[in-house]
Amino acid sequence: SLRIEKVSLESEVFGCQQEIETLERNYDELEKDYQELDSSKSQNSEAEIQLQVLTTEHTAMTAQLNATCADLEEIKTRDKADLQAKEDEWKNRESELLFEMSVLKSRAGKAANEDVTMDAGEGEEDPAILMARIEERDRRISELEEQLVSGEQLRRALHNRIQELRGNIRVYVRTRPF
Repeated sequence: SLRIEKVSLESEVFGCQQEIETLERNYDELEKDYQELDSSKSQNSEAEIQLQVLTTEHTAMTAQLNATCADLEEIKTRDKADLQAKEDEWKNRESELLFEMSVLKSRAGKAANEDVTMDAGEGEEDPAILMARIEERDRRISELEEQLVSGEQLRRALHNRIQELRGNIRVYVRTRPF
């Protein structure tokens, strides 16, 4: 009976030794997993810090880009206004020169045909000046007619667009009858 007890105790000891070895292996594996988890935690925290830094940089760059875009838009608007003013100035100067040219042409034609000298006192009643004014008014009328045509085309396009949008709204709002 002692032998049976001894064998039984030896088998229990052997089982406990096996269990201890298994537990030690599990402990080693868990320790490795914990170290990996700890290193990945530190990597994650580093990545989060880097993400915050990059987010801050991105925000700063976006703000700088928006400021630059606003500055460029302001410059563009200012340059457009300057360009428009210069164009208007040149158009006025062009019309003045055309008027002067037509006056001079009329005077030259009249002097050549009639061999008449012009007095400085005639001024407003000079037929050459009157003809030049008529030509200038005709040019202005044709310009205004062109503007009228382009304005009418724009009005029609906008009207058609409004009608299209109203129709689309009606389609979206349409209800089914009972």
